[in-house]
Amino acid sequence: MLKSMKIAIVGAGLSGLSCAFELKKYGITPTVFEKRSSIGDGLDYTISNLRIFSKFNCNPQKYYKRKYNLQLTPLSPLRKIIIKGPSNKTIVKGKLGYTFKRGIEAYSMENQLAKQVNLPIFFDTYIDMDDIKKDFDYIVWAAGDNTLSKKLGVWNSNLNTCIRISTIEGNFKTDCGFIWFDNDYAKNTYAYLLPYSKSKANLTLVVNNITPYNLHYYWKKFLTKENIRYRIFETRDIKYTTGFVYPLRIHNIYLVGNAAGLTENILGFGSTNAIESGIMAARSIAKKLDYNKLMKEILESVKLNHELRKFINSFENKDFDKLVSFLGLPVIKQMIYRNPFYKSKHAAQIIKLYNRFFNI
Repeated sequence: MLKSMKIAIVGAGLSGLSCAFELKKYGITPTVFEKRSSIGDGLDYTISNLRIFSKFNCNPQKYYKRKYNLQLTPLSPLRKIIIKGPSNKTIVKGKLGYTFKRGIEAYSMENQLAKQVNLPIFFDTYIDMDDIKKDFDYIVWAAGDNTLSKKLGVWNSNLNTCIRISTIEGNFKTDCGFIWFDNDYAKNTYAYLLPYSKSKANLTLVVNNITPYNLHYYWKKFLTKENIRYRIFETRDIKYTTGFVYPLRIHNIYLVGNAAGLTENILGFGSTNAIESGIMAARSIAKKLDYNKLMKEILESVKLNHELRKFINSFENKDFDKLVSFLGLPVIKQMIYRNPFYKSKHAAQIIKLYNRFFNI
């Protein structure tokens, strides 16, 4: 009976491939469509899984393997982050998380997943929901944007950003990252640097509430103010919106990954939520379970991060300097970075301490 179900997965990114991977366990072979010509984004880039924003108390490789029998190998552990405010700086050390590669390389997360899925994919295929909704029993929408969610009336935007991702050359330590907070060029968001080799890294600026036309101005301001002089040999600009989606299933349509609003808008983390949403959609289909209930814990985490984002949106530069100083306090380092059980869901405690420390 299960094998006879017709299931379409629109999008062969992390959430779509994870769904296909899980469906195979139940003997179901989905039809996978991808509008691009290959697996992975055209621009290679690096992401991080910071421990305090994830559910990992261990190496994420072990987590994925133990929980889902999924093999995903990180690039490098992250042991040091240099956090810079407009005037202050703090250095955090410890077992902070891991970096992963995204993009077209064979060792990217997408291509690691694709090898384990091992199914044909219909590339260069743009899908309109209205053209296929009667041809499949279920449709898993993993297209990576909010177009369908908005059309279905379940999308609520909460952060509108323009992002420049650049690839730079230099001398880097692969276990060390940088993050900058400064409203002069980031407008309540941030910039960051993550290496993916000793000679190459990604330098990224995220700017809140501007038009793409103005992004270059803020980029130049960022490079000048932070005295960044690396050789830049590739850049890409994207417009990105985060939001909250509910419900995640509408009739026979399952929304996963970015289409489900699962990117957490503090620092833009979303890979784990994307993977797990794909897996939960597959389990919901195969086992006739309530997808919204399966996603309850993830949705609560996303909601909390939206609340934290509202808090940060009120910051002036003096507040970012206070935050950077606060994050450097020994008691905070001990509570957050060296406590394996601390997670972002406990952030309300930290906000209370922050407010008390600065008499807010």
